[in-house]
This record gives sequence, structure tokens and C-alpha cells, in this order.
Amino acid sequence: MCRPPSARLWCYIQSIIPSPKQHHRSISKAPTSLYDQHPASMSSSQTDWNSNDEFFKFTRGRFIVDEAENLRKREIRFDLNRLASVAADSVGATRCISIKKYPDGMFNKAFLMSMDDGQELIAKVPNPNAGVPHFTTASEVATMDFARKVLDTPAPRVHSWNSQAESHPVGAEFIIMDKVEGVPLSQVWGTMKLTQKLQVLLAMTRLQKQWLSVSFSHYGSLYYTGDVQPLAGNQYVKDGKAVRDSEFVIGPATGRDWFDAGRSILDVEKGPWASITQFLQAVGTREMEAIQTLKPPKQIALFCGPKLYRPDTEKKITALAWYRHIVDVLIPKNTALTTPCLWHNDLHDDNVFVDPHNPEKITGIIDWQSCHISPLFNHNPDPAFLDWNGLEPETLDLAPRPKLSGLSPEERSAALHEYTIQNVLIGWRKLMHAKNPDLYQLVEFRKTTAYGLIFLAHRMFEYGEAHFQSLLVDLKDTWVDLPAFTSDIPFPFEFSEADVERIKLDSDGAVAGTELVAEVKERIGDLWPDKGFVEHERYDDCKAALQEVKGQILEQLAETDEEKAEYERYWPFE
Repeated sequence: MCRPPSARLWCYIQSIIPSPKQHHRSISKAPTSLYDQHPASMSSSQTDWNSNDEFFKFTRGRFIVDEAENLRKREIRFDLNRLASVAADSVGATRCISIKKYPDGMFNKAFLMSMDDGQELIAKVPNPNAGVPHFTTASEVATMDFARKVLDTPAPRVHSWNSQAESHPVGAEFIIMDKVEGVPLSQVWGTMKLTQKLQVLLAMTRLQKQWLSVSFSHYGSLYYTGDVQPLAGNQYVKDGKAVRDSEFVIGPATGRDWFDAGRSILDVEKGPWASITQFLQAVGTREMEAIQTLKPPKQIALFCGPKLYRPDTEKKITALAWYRHIVDVLIPKNTALTTPCLWHNDLHDDNVFVDPHNPEKITGIIDWQSCHISPLFNHNPDPAFLDWNGLEPETLDLAPRPKLSGLSPEERSAALHEYTIQNVLIGWRKLMHAKNPDLYQLVEFRKTTAYGLIFLAHRMFEYGEAHFQSLLVDLKDTWVDLPAFTSDIPFPFEFSEADVERIKLDSDGAVAGTELVAEVKERIGDLWPDKGFVEHERYDDCKAALQEVKGQILEQLAETDEEKAEYERYWPFE
């Protein structure tokens, strides 16, 4: 196993790509359970659902980065009256008598539809930014069905769906599905006893073990037969038994990294791929194409400019060329880590439902959009509801109780809160180590330089080239420790002293840029617009706070008018 990156650089890796939990939190300052709030609704006395403009627009908050574009790609017009009729027909009801819109997601709109016979259904409509048309919806439906039938996972049952917007009277893709029983974990997790939380974690361990019991012949995403081009040798294996002629097939990948930041328009191969090398090389091709053809997105994960880091197209291209040259050596030899498997990577506390009378029982898992078949090391082993933002624990030993003497009441509360969260995470890892050892090997692999290089390559278009090059320089000293090293392959790169110094300066600048973002986040607290989003009631305060921060950064870092202009150019917020 190769030496792990330094703590400072690893913090950089963790900070530049927000976890699913961080993404979720950025849009959940107010309660947001999909089955809990109904801010926009119409009853049976007002049956022209299409007349309510809020149903079709993004109304949950505002964006402080490219607001017009962010709102545009989250607005979708369709015939909601016809969708209500489709929903009623799908369950044998006469008509829909009420529609309530849930708080907007970042990629979809969801509605609670109540029928005249008392049945309640969920209607989900993807926004224009959800993914490639047809494939995103077709894969989500098949994946939920596969989760229920093959993985024995409580996913919603689908009653009707459409992935061809142009040819359907509704005029949009949609999924009509059951409303999941139970309540979101977010409603009860904070008040659950430790023993109850451990029971939830044990149930989650069982589910993930079931996911690992099924492997696939290819990397990509899951579909029904007939929704994608058939593929020779397409199959899955459950508990060692091959299943070839099923209703499910593997097709193009629908993971978010194939569509985010404009990637959906790229003319690149999206799979499926028969080998891990083909998959990882395709990632490199995708990122190269994005760098060369797309407009770079604005950065809010790290501040850029003089004395920090300036994103550089040529350095990105160079880093990808290096990645593609050594990718085979980075692949772990442990086949458990490279086996194609299907995973839910967004297990935040509003996607996991539990029985309110027996909260240790998981009753449903929702939001399977963009779930894909990838090597295990490309998935997230930890549920986001664990809410741990600190460094990776070095051992499985429980953290010692913090010393509280001399602390203020607020400091004591914060210390105890962190202590509890850390030990719940360690309890989860202990369960994983004992019950799911293959998954625990993923935890260990994620600490390595090899994983860091693969991880950064997946998002090279947005960021990562500075740290990638720094890790590669360090790799020379630990080349022989790489998972797939053989004595026939010498370290293939030569770095001069000038190269090493430049790469170190770039890396230090990028780390400084992320540390500056972290300082600003801590200072302005809940006003920080993660993903560029902020609630309506916080918008003005957020904008004022960021303007003040910008002035201070310019005053402290900009020494000339030219440097001030450059900081202004890189400043991401409106």
C-alpha cells in the first residue's frame, strides 16, 4: 500500500469536492423532507394545475452564482393536468383531487398527488440539468426495480413512467411511484438513543452487504431490456450465480460526473465498459474533452488569483496525460475493490426512511437517480447522515471523552456533539470491519495516493491539477509500493528541481485557496452559499457578507491594480 498523502493535502482533496451530505445540507436550512412539506398546492376545487406557475419554476431559494442560468436549467414546462390523469389511471383511481409540490431539489421536481379513493402517489419530473434525456429516467426506474427485486432493498414501486418527453402528451419525462412508508431519518436521528442509532447502522450494513452480493459484467448504468442497445455478454452475478437472460441490462453511465458542469453535451463514450482500464481511460478522455471544449465553471470550492492558485488549462491537460500513462499501475490488485457494483451514494437523512414507532427499521430508500455501476472504490462507503466532517480516523479506537473544564456552555455543547458524531462514525466503521470486510478495504484504499490520483482525475475539468501534480511528484519515492507495481515498470517521469518547485508553489497556492474558503465559511456560517444556493430570506444578508469578505480579500492580498482586477475576475459570486 502506498503512503497516504499528508493531512494538509488530503484535507484539500476532501474540500474541493463536496460530499453528498454537504450538497444536501446546502439546500436544507428549513425542513425539507420530500414527504413532509407542501409549500405549493391546489385542491380539487381548482383543477387547472397548469395555472400555478410555482409548480414549474425553481422557487426554493436563489443563486448567488450565475443566477439566471441556474434558474433556467431548473425550470421545466409540461402538462401537469395530463400528468395527474396519468397518475390516477396508473392506480385505478377516477381522478386526482390534490397536488402538492415538495421543496425544489437541485435536479428534479416532486409532487404529492392525492387520488379520490385516498391513494397517495409521488410524481417526479427531472429538470433540464438532471442528466441526458431518456437515459437518466430509464435508468432510475430500472435501478429502483432492480433494488427491490434483486438487492432486497426497500425502494419505491413505480406505477407509470416516461423517458421520451417529445412523444408523450405530458411533454416531459416523469416517474409515478408509491409514497414510501415511514418518516425521513432526519426527523428522528437527533433524538434517537445511541443503541437505536447502532441498530440503524446495523440495518444499513446488511443492506450494503446485499449490494455487494451482486456484481456485473460491465461498468455503466442499469436499464430494462429494450431501453438501450443490447450488449453481448451482458449479465449480473448474484451470490456466485450468473444471470444472463433477465429483464435488466447494462448501458451508458448516468453518474453525475458524466453530466455536471456542461459535460452532458460532450461527444464521448459513456459506456458500458468491460474492463476497469477501459472505464478509467474513458474518464480521462471525458475530462480532456471537457477541458478543451467547455467554458470552465466558476470556482467556489477554492478562491483563485495572485498568491493563491490560477487554474491553468495546459497544466490540466498535462496532468491528465500523466494520469492516462500510469492509470494501470494505480488500480488496486484487490478484485473486491474493482468489481463492478451498483451503489446508492447519496444516503443523507432525507433519503433514508424509518418506521416512526420502531426507528431502527429502515422502511425505504429514495432518490436512485444517477446511481450507477462502478468499481467499488468509486463509491462512498459511509452514509452521509453520519455527518462527519473531520479527518479520517486513524484507528477504530473510540475517541476519548473531551475535557470540558474551563469551557463555556456553547463550547462544551460543541465538544460533546463532535465527540458523539465521531464515535458514531467509528461504531459504523467497526460494524463494517466485522460484518462487511470488503467494504472496509475501500476505507483503507481511500487513504492512499493511488486513490487520490484517480479521484482528482475524475474532476480535472473543474479543479485538481495542482494537487494531482504534487501527489505525482511525491509518488516517485513510493512507486514500488503501488498496488499494481511490477519491477518491469520504472517511474516514468523526470522532474527537474524547477519543476518540483513550481508544482509545490501551485499546490501550496491551491491549498491556501481552499483554506481561505474554509475561513470565510466559518466566519459567515449559515450565510455561506454552498453550491451557490441560498434561501430567499438569507439572500440579501449573504450578498452583503460576501461583498464585505471580497473587500477584505482585495485589501489584504491585492498589491497592485492589476492584481485587484485579477481577483475581481476570479471572484465567483454575483
